[in-house]
This record gives sequence, structure tokens and C-alpha cells, in this order.
Amino acid sequence: LLHDWNTRVLPLIGRPSKVGGVPGIYVELKRSQFFEDDANISIADLFLDELATHPKASELLFDHVTLCESLKHDEFRVPPLVVQAFEGGVLEYLRKRFKERWMDFVEEDAVLSNGVVQESLPEENDEIDHPWIPPLVLLVRSDYCQSTDFWFEVAKLHISGIGPDKKCLLPSPSDIASNNTSAIAHAKREAKIWVAKAHSERLAVHPWTVRLEVESEQHVGGVPRIFQSAEDELRYYFCDLKIDGVFSENVALAQMVGAEGCKQKSKPKKGILCIEEERNLWLLGLSFLAIGTFIGSVLSCFFSSALVKRGYCGGRRGASHSRGRSLQLREIDTAIDEDEGDTIL
Repeated sequence: LLHDWNTRVLPLIGRPSKVGGVPGIYVELKRSQFFEDDANISIADLFLDELATHPKASELLFDHVTLCESLKHDEFRVPPLVVQAFEGGVLEYLRKRFKERWMDFVEEDAVLSNGVVQESLPEENDEIDHPWIPPLVLLVRSDYCQSTDFWFEVAKLHISGIGPDKKCLLPSPSDIASNNTSAIAHAKREAKIWVAKAHSERLAVHPWTVRLEVESEQHVGGVPRIFQSAEDELRYYFCDLKIDGVFSENVALAQMVGAEGCKQKSKPKKGILCIEEERNLWLLGLSFLAIGTFIGSVLSCFFSSALVKRGYCGGRRGASHSRGRSLQLREIDTAIDEDEGDTIL
């Protein structure tokens, strides 16, 4: 499965345009605590054993020598393996076991030659001291994300991100059904604060799951009625809340919305103009100036030629004009009347 994903699927869905790394696998350890308590089976250890015995795991899933410190501001690295679970304790156990079994997943010579492995320090930084440990993400149900002790418990974990049920970021179904505009607006503001809090803790936010169907009794978890479509819902998450990624049943749609970026809704403050907008205005002004100059030159040549032909101006100094009448302005006529003495070329 791992080999097929990286060799057959990835070439079809595309690769990132920025620096290094290709999309990998986002693994969920389901109901780990239940199996531990009920049957004394450690799902985390079974997962590690499988990775250790897989011939391609070290090559495809562990980015063990490349750090992100040298990347530019608009570059990124996609982790080849991400592990998620609803139980924070399982993620902590997995982190500990990855540190203990590192030789099962990475090439020793490559790691030591790059100076990555270090002795444990009082304040460890997994990104530097143990970079082969994949990002760990805590999945969050809607009945837990707004609890009073949620952020206190999250702070105890060594994780890289949070995967909330999208209900954590949406107004309640009753407020949506009754179209309670004030409550809906309040819920959206709270969602922005929630995502901003996660980012302040250096945690990525990946809500789940966006579906194409409209929310109904038959399609629970579909598009809420406050959005016109799944595309509109995705733009809310990406552009209004500034999430980092999303789980979607339609990968192509999520990729498209994420790649389009967000249009700036707010106008620049008075007296403040960004460099790109200012440059565009200068170019627009110069374009109009050039067009105006060209049109003016053409009109000047046209009227001068017409007046000379009709005898209103021109000739040598001292010569008498062929007509003694004064110039009367009238509506412009594209055709020249055939009068006596006129020569039509």
C-alpha cells in the first residue's frame, strides 16, 4: 500500500511546486485506547512493527535529515507521514517509542553524518533532536473542543497539530435552522479566535470532513445551510478562519480552492496603498497617457488635412486665401462635401 501510494497515486494527483517532499500518508490510529483496555493490544506498537518491517518505509515515510530552517518564507516541506489519533496519551506513547526505535526507521550512517542525533537535553526539540518523528495530530470531537480545560490539556502534549470536527468551527444547527444572524456571526468570530489560539501554540489546524451533499437528515455532516456549496464552505475555512489543511471527500475541489487563494475583501485604509496596487495604478495611468497622445496625434493630422483641402488654411506667406469666408464650427462630418474648387483624392 505504501509503495503503491507513492509510485502510482502521487503522479496522478500532482506534486508540490515548492521545495522538496511529496504528499505522503495521513494515518489515523482508531480506538487505540479501547483495544488497549479491552484486549491488551497496542495499536501503536503494531503500527511501529509494520513500519519497521516494511522495506520502503525508511525511504518513503521518514524525512530524517532535512530541516526547514533554510527554506524561504514562501517555501514549504510536506511531511511524508503524519499520524493522528483521538487519544492524546496514545500520541505521547507513539512519540516515546519513535525515539526509542529510531534505528528501525532511519539509516544510521545518514543520520549520524548529518549530526542529527543528539543526546537528550533538559529541553528537547523534536524538530531538531529527533526529526524522523512524524508530525502527531490530535483529533478533536465537537463536544470537547469548547470545554474549559481543552487548551490546558493540549498544552501538555508534544503534538504538531489539531484536527477538529468541523462543528467546532460552525454555528450550532439550531441557530442555522432558525437563521439567527447574531448568533451565527458570534459563532464565526469564536471560530476565528479558536484557530488563532491554535496557531499561537504553533499547532496546525486540519478540520474534518467537507462533503458535497447539503446537510440533511440523510446526509449528516454535509454542507451547512449557511453556505451555498461545498466550495463556499471550503473558502470559509481557508480564507475566513485561515486553517492549514482540510479533510475532504472531494480532493479535487479542496485542491482547487486551496490553490486559488483568498481575494482581499477589505479596501486599503486611506492614505495607505500597497506597492503592487500603486505600481498597477502607475502602469494604468501611463497606458491612458500613451493612448491619449496617439489619438490626439491622429485627430490633429486628420483635421489639418481636411482644413487644407477645404482652403481654410495653408499656402505661402503673403498669398491670398481662395475663400474669404470665416471659419464656422459645425458638427464633424466624416465625408467631405464636393464644392467648387475642391479636389477629392
